Formats: sequence, structure tokens, C-alpha cells
Amino acid sequence: MAASSRAQVLDLYRAMLRESKHFSAYNYRTYAVRRIRDAFRENKNVKDPAEIQALVNKAKRDLGIIRRQLRILDFPLEPGSERSPKNQPALG
Repeated sequence: MAASSRAQVLDLYRAMLRESKHFSAYNYRTYAVRRIRDAFRENKNVKDPAEIQALVNKAKRDLGIIRRQLRILDFPLEPGSERSPKNQPALG
């Protein structure tokens, strides 16, 4: 793997882990971190530049998905919306 390609992959790996650690729910956070680590470990011996580029492109799309998901989960709920805590049935 070329030095610039290696640096790009490591930057992407770190960015994905960094973003995934912002999930507030423990289960989401641990699942995302585990999947990222497993995927990068699984593909660490890939030598074909075309395949590496395809994997990098997939990882960039996945990073975008993680970032969008974090924004969605962080989006404030408007009073009266279906997801608003005031509109949830009382437990107990």
C-alpha cells in the first residue's frame, strides 16, 4: 500500500472511531466501534489498489452515514411531535 493511501486509510479509521464514540446509547456505540474495527482488520491484507480504493470509498460513505445518524439522534424534538416525551404513554 502506498504511503499516502495508508495515511488516508488510517485517517478514515480514526475518524470513524472518533465519530462512533459520540453515540449516546451504549449499545449503538459499542456495536459501531466493534464493526469498524472488525471491518478494517478483515481488510488489512488487501494489496490490490483498485480494491483498496473501493473499500476506502465504502468507508467514506459509512462515515457519512454515522455522521447523519448522529445528527438525527441529536435533533431536538418539537413539542407535539410523535417522538416528543409528552406524547408518550405513561409507564406503570
